Amino acid sequence: MTNSRNMGQAIVETALVLPILLILILGGYASARTAFLKSRSESAVFAEALRAGRNLPGIERELSRSILPDDGSVDIQAGQKRKSRLLPVPSPLLAGKTTASVMVGKQWMEIGAPRWLPAAKIHQGTEFHVDCWGKESSSGKSIRRWIRGLVVLGAIR
Repeated sequence: MTNSRNMGQAIVETALVLPILLILILGGYASARTAFLKSRSESAVFAEALRAGRNLPGIERELSRSILPDDGSVDIQAGQKRKSRLLPVPSPLLAGKTTASVMVGKQWMEIGAPRWLPAAKIHQGTEFHVDCWGKESSSGKSIRRWIRGLVVLGAIR
């Protein structure tokens, strides 16, 4: 009598503990995967900001594939803000701040898309000064004009 009672108690305990254990394992997987996606999107946002600030051709498709290879739910954007002064006052205004943002939306299809686990929505953004001093850029033209002016003033003197 005692043996069958212990067997029934073990089945009930297993039935109570197993769903909680599965939820913990799936939650751990989702949080680790979200941390990896966040790290990848942070790398992509810095690469995109540097690319846009240096007037290089777009690589948004490759960057989005580096974050989520199979899914197309990655949005990468870059732009430039108003001109800013990085050098002392007599120097000209330079190209300005470069901004970039990456938005990632991830449904958890690989673990069965449970309704209790919300989709991961990651937004990474950055803004910093990246100046291209090439011949075609506005900063490069401004600096070259400014240096020519200093040379001409030095020659006149």
